[in-house]
Amino acid sequence: MKTIVISNRKGGSAKTTTAVNIASGLAKHSSVLLLDFDTQGHASIGVGCDLSEELGVHSIFSGKTLSETFIPTVHKNLTLSPALVFFDVYEYADLRGVLKNRFKMESITEFFDYCVIDTPPTFDALLKNSLEVADSVVIPFVPHHLGVVAVGQMLRALYQSATLLERKVAEVYILPVMYNPHIPEHKECVEKVKKSFGEAKMLSPIGIDIKLSQQFESGIPIILDEKRSRGLQDYKRCVEELLERFQGAEMYG
Repeated sequence: MKTIVISNRKGGSAKTTTAVNIASGLAKHSSVLLLDFDTQGHASIGVGCDLSEELGVHSIFSGKTLSETFIPTVHKNLTLSPALVFFDVYEYADLRGVLKNRFKMESITEFFDYCVIDTPPTFDALLKNSLEVADSVVIPFVPHHLGVVAVGQMLRALYQSATLLERKVAEVYILPVMYNPHIPEHKECVEKVKKSFGEAKMLSPIGIDIKLSQQFESGIPIILDEKRSRGLQDYKRCVEELLERFQGAEMYG
């Protein structure tokens, strides 16, 4: 199983939109587990599921198994562990390694081809648990100055986590979102990220499409929509690029 963490410490960066579409796109080819680690629960809504107040992915921190939180979604190959909306990470003293141990104890890697984790925009125990199991990290960012700064902050958090855990640094992919090629600042910021962090880390941008926000009302990720749209085409290309990178990493890694 390959675990893909979708993360950016800056809010408003289309993190959840990216998580549900990558997970749903991969589910067209493989079995996928989506973990909604952000207590807002928007990823759960995005794949047609209700929010949970009693049992969800955060229940693993109070002794529940991960597998007992699994529920079906809008795609037969996509399983969700929903957010526990009233979970408060600050009520717990030490949450290190909990998700990693659940993966191991329940042999989660044997049941799915991919795991996609939607994370909160904070550097807390939830993000740290996610990074402990990450094989790849996708960082969506809006191409303006603070978005570029956020990419650098996220990369430092990733390297810090890998150093502390003495583990291999996860593969990094940087995804421009809400991108308009006719806006000079957008083009300049994308070029700055390429120069600062390496063109090999870049994915093709996701353009502006109102349907990307409307998809949460329907509970169907745009990548599963039968009607052609800019958002569908962009996220389909994103998934295809990721699959190509994953295959290349396996071949040479």
